[in-house]
Amino acid sequence: MGELQDMMEIVLNEAKKHKISITNWSKSSCGSSTADNEIKIPVPVDYDTLGVCFHEIAHIALNHFDEKSKKLRYVEEYEAEQYAIQKLKEYNYYNKRYEYRAITHVLFKIAQSTNRGHNIKKVPKEIIKWTNLKINKWKEAQKVFVVVDNVKRKKDIKIKYKKH
Repeated sequence: MGELQDMMEIVLNEAKKHKISITNWSKSSCGSSTADNEIKIPVPVDYDTLGVCFHEIAHIALNHFDEKSKKLRYVEEYEAEQYAIQKLKEYNYYNKRYEYRAITHVLFKIAQSTNRGHNIKKVPKEIIKWTNLKINKWKEAQKVFVVVDNVKRKKDIKIKYKKH
């Protein structure tokens, strides 16, 4: 079997395991999930698109749509990224570049939250450590923007601070 076929089979098996319907194949490397156990995911052609597939499966597998959960969005995104990274490792498709993309995504969600008034000091320690979040810089800023671009290395993660 070819690698593309292997990745597709992995995604289909993981979706089946969690009773998830794949409603659409995205043309980009983005995805989405719903409370109805449906996901829209990219065709898994590399570690990045495979990671996105796992990320969307994670939202359902981890019960992020449960009304009782009440987790902040960036916490759910962190959990979904951790799940995706573990699955990439489990299937031997892990690549550090996916992790940098994941860190950028979670930082972006934290920025959205803090720009809307969330107290940056309430970000859980494990997320601060994993993202290398600079709490003091974020506290001093009126707004924080995370540039979600082609992140290939940790130093490619760009954060911009708008001062008061």
